[in-house]
Amino acid sequence: MTKVTADDLRVLLRSGEGGKLVLEAGQLLVVPPERAAEHAGAMTVVSREDLRQRLGEGEPDERALEEQAAVLDTEITQLGA
Repeated sequence: MTKVTADDLRVLLRSGEGGKLVLEAGQLLVVPPERAAEHAGAMTVVSREDLRQRLGEGEPDERALEEQAAVLDTEITQLGA
C-alpha cells in the first residue's frame, strides 16, 4: 500500500497555489494546477490550500508533517483506496 509521507507533503506545499496530492493507479503524485486535466480520474487526497489550513501559518515542523501524513493515510484507507 502506498503511504503518504512528510516528504510528499513538503513537495505539495512547494507546488504553488492550486497544487494537489492525488492517488492514481496506486501511486501518490503531486499535481500542479496546469497538469490537473491529465489526472482528471485521480482521487484527490488533499489540496495545497487544505493542507495549509490543517497545518496553520508558518513553516511546519517534521512532527506536524508526519502527523498529517498519518491522518491522510487513515482517510485514504477509510475510503477504501
